[in-house]
Amino acid sequence: MMKPKSLLLQNARDLESIDLLSGASYVGQGELGLEHFPRIQAEIDTSSSLLPSTLVWECHTWYEEVLGGTPKHFLHLRLTLEIPLTCQACLKPYAQVIESDRDYLFFQTEEEAETWDFEADHESEDALVATEAFNLLELIEDEVLLALPLAPRHPAHGCLAEDLKTASARLKGQVEDIVIEKPNPFAILKNLKKQ
Repeated sequence: MMKPKSLLLQNARDLESIDLLSGASYVGQGELGLEHFPRIQAEIDTSSSLLPSTLVWECHTWYEEVLGGTPKHFLHLRLTLEIPLTCQACLKPYAQVIESDRDYLFFQTEEEAETWDFEADHESEDALVATEAFNLLELIEDEVLLALPLAPRHPAHGCLAEDLKTASARLKGQVEDIVIEKPNPFAILKNLKKQ
């Protein structure tokens, strides 16, 4: 196989539909505003004056020859972003740095991707299916969402004591507001006798 020609990816429009079946390799980098990522926007704490950064990304694809077989097709994606989240301890906003640096291995079909033994061959890569209209923007958004903490919190000792007390009092008040009404057991018996 001859060496593939590298094609440059530069803007969001380039990233929405990449022909991974063309035999070309791709390289690109840049910055993207969060208007391209509605699912990330939904995670942001908008009550604060903290603003998200632009998402900085870079990627490249390449092929590796396989003796007596079809060359393997890879993608490397690196990204970084800072977004405001709500700390689950003190309920105040803070800036969370999100970073991802991953490799992917492309397959022609879903079945091939599902049956690939990553532990034996390439434990550091994830499987993707190559298409004529691969959406790298979607993959970038997925990676950011996967990198978000399950329970966002300030770094160690980052919460102020008064914020923790206020959050505790607020949560306690919300718990006290919950009223569970239990049915009267005698009313239930009375209704059963009527039937």
